Amino acid sequence: MLHKRSMFALIPLVALVVLIAGCASHTTPSPAPVPSTGGNNITVTAAGMAFDTTSITVSAGAHVTITFQNNDSGIPHNMAFYTSAAATTIIYQGARTTGVSTVTYTFDAPTTPGTYFFRCDVHPTTMTGSFIVQ
Repeated sequence: MLHKRSMFALIPLVALVVLIAGCASHTTPSPAPVPSTGGNNITVTAAGMAFDTTSITVSAGAHVTITFQNNDSGIPHNMAFYTSAAATTIIYQGARTTGVSTVTYTFDAPTTPGTYFFRCDVHPTTMTGSFIVQ
């Protein structure tokens, strides 16, 4: 008889554990942002005298559209793409725009895969990145 009482005493405890487990928050972690690779429509923002990305990846020969948002009020920026960091051979040179403003650049990526270079021509030593063609 004592054994039956012990069993009945456990029922409320088990019910409480099940209730608590059912009320627990089941959150699924958000996936980390993944950089866009191989896409042809890209958005780049300049803010605080820096680009929001240091790497852009596109497909070889792709028609590329870049929406460039300059959030630096009263400061001119652009995006220019070169075959190397020496910036002697231009792939595409976007017009300068004084912020706050948005401009769209369109051009064809090189047909030869490789790592090329982009920068702001107004701030060529601090605003730079890799233009990866796959």
